[in-house]
Amino acid sequence: MRQPPASSRTGGASGMLTANGAKVKAGALVRPDTVEVGDSFTYVVTVVVPANARVEWPAIQDTAAVVVMREPVTVIDEGTKLGARRERVEYTLTAWDVGSLPLGMPDAVVRYGQTTLRVPLGDAKVFVRSVLPGDSTQHVPKPARDLFERMVPWWQRWWPALLVLVAIGMLWRLWRQRVRARTLAARAPGLDAYEHAVHEFDRLDRVGLADAGEAGRYVAIALDVMRLYLVQRVSGALRSLTSDEIIEVLANDARIPHGRVASLLADVDGIKFAARPVSPSRARELAAAARGIVEEIEQRERARLAAEEAARQAAAAAAAREQQDAEERARRASRAPRGPRSGAGAS
Repeated sequence: MRQPPASSRTGGASGMLTANGAKVKAGALVRPDTVEVGDSFTYVVTVVVPANARVEWPAIQDTAAVVVMREPVTVIDEGTKLGARRERVEYTLTAWDVGSLPLGMPDAVVRYGQTTLRVPLGDAKVFVRSVLPGDSTQHVPKPARDLFERMVPWWQRWWPALLVLVAIGMLWRLWRQRVRARTLAARAPGLDAYEHAVHEFDRLDRVGLADAGEAGRYVAIALDVMRLYLVQRVSGALRSLTSDEIIEVLANDARIPHGRVASLLADVDGIKFAARPVSPSRARELAAAARGIVEEIEQRERARLAAEEAARQAAAAAAAREQQDAEERARRASRAPRGPRSGAGAS
């Protein structure tokens, strides 16, 4: 076991102090000189001063120091002999650290008439040994483990895989939509947009989804046929656009019945995305509205094409008449008699 150094066994005031004829002897003792943390020990200081001298004993005021006072100081007057008075004081202290610790005691003050002597008490030390067992194996303990194993919910372990599955599902859906669009465009080769739409409407009616309990699906397919027709007829209209976006694209097209298209899209969106129930009769009305919009747009488109064709033909006829008039004027000018040349007939 570690032993205290010799300097910690005794210390503090010792020897003789002299000033202006006043002699002061002092001695100090720490008992026991080796303690454990929290144990009390005694610091004894004895002084021999002139009979009429007064001794002022200090105290440790800092309660947060490593050595603190446990009890008030005890002063014992041991009597006077041969003009000198012997006085002893006992401090009951406690140490809160290990090793060789200085007591940190302030100086005592001896007052004799006009003379003041200071007796140093701060050099005393006490040795405080550790109460921990010695470790000769140099073993390094493992870090502390948690009290309980952390329970991770299953969704925190599997959410990356779920995200991957959702992404794959979205990509698969987009691929199916693109394949379906290509399939719809290739089902009736050689047909224009209107003929293809009429073909799909007729085919949808023959399937009879509304009577088979699939009224919502029946309406959704009818709207897809109308949207495909709009995509083929209107520049900038895409199948991937939302209802609000496609209405914005169609806003400046005079062929579109905007109010009917907006109303139909709102009704069908409620059925497709909000799971709004729809009866078979209402489903037929919505499909008929989609077909009516296609027919009305087609009529306006054909009227526009007919007007453009009539204007083109009128322009061509006017150009032909202008060409004929120019040719007639040229022929007349070529048949007109020419006047006599200057100088002819004088021979």
